[in-house]
Amino acid sequence: MDSFWLFRSNLKNFEYYHKYKELEEFEKKCHDYYLLLGLWLLRNDHIDKFTVWRLSDNPIPDINFNVDGKLYSQKWVRDFNETMRQPSPKFSLFRGGFPEYDALTLKYPDKLGIKLYLGTGKRIYPKYGGKYDIYLQEDKGDFVEGRNCLPFYKTASPEVFHPVETKIKYDICWPANFTQHKYKGQKFFMNVVGHCPKLKRLKIVHCGNNPEVGRKMAKQFNVSNIEFVGSVDRSKLNMYLNQSKFGLVLSNKNDGCPRIATEILMAGTPLIIRKTTRLLPYYKQYGVVGVNDNNIIPNIMGAFTKWNKLKLDLDRAIKKELSFNTICQKNIDLWESA
Repeated sequence: MDSFWLFRSNLKNFEYYHKYKELEEFEKKCHDYYLLLGLWLLRNDHIDKFTVWRLSDNPIPDINFNVDGKLYSQKWVRDFNETMRQPSPKFSLFRGGFPEYDALTLKYPDKLGIKLYLGTGKRIYPKYGGKYDIYLQEDKGDFVEGRNCLPFYKTASPEVFHPVETKIKYDICWPANFTQHKYKGQKFFMNVVGHCPKLKRLKIVHCGNNPEVGRKMAKQFNVSNIEFVGSVDRSKLNMYLNQSKFGLVLSNKNDGCPRIATEILMAGTPLIIRKTTRLLPYYKQYGVVGVNDNNIIPNIMGAFTKWNKLKLDLDRAIKKELSFNTICQKNIDLWESA
């Protein structure tokens, strides 16, 4: 029996999707690509069992789904060493780069199948001595000679992020939490807008936490054309994206590869993205406009003149090249042939 293990994180808090005990509700409401990938792998006969491992100090019942007669299981253990009581998997995907992962790979290097490492932020590569077979990267710029690197293709749940027929109300939808303003580019963009009369005429909606911080920052930079709506659930965010001509992502290199970039694209909304933001070139072929610190104003203004073509190209791509099925297939083809 071929199985696949996902080590989701070392965090012990419950996620919102843990309240979904039925497969149908889980699939419709969970936005996490790594978890949804497991369902796809089972349904497409790449594995027979998928297990998500999380940590907890207290016993928690497994959450099990029957997927076409195969088992999708979310399990909690006090220590990841407890996973060694189970038969070894074909693949283990370690998401996040936490020290517990490295310790496990050092202690049991031959019992975890093909070890896939997918780090984030400052942990793009292991920081605690761990040994892995494949290092997945979400940006070509992070490939390192001498390491077995492969691209990791990420997408969003088509049940959550998808095109909706609605009227355009905004020029730009800007999803970015202010608790992460050191690497999401809020000050950078507001400074640019504050000094550009053309950008001040755009109608911009900002979605993200701590909107009071945003309003204070906007006042500091003399910006009055941004509507701060605060945190919204993902279905509401999908609607804001569909009501906007563009989505905006301005992360710097201190950020990982923000999943909001692919969520914007799956919503069918063309993307304006800062060139410092991690994203594989594959995605940039479909409805994406790149900007850097020197050309952000002309490139944003120029994007509106070609919006119709960008939108049409993206609508086509999310049914084919960027579809959930295509992205999952690209990943598993790489892993199985490595």
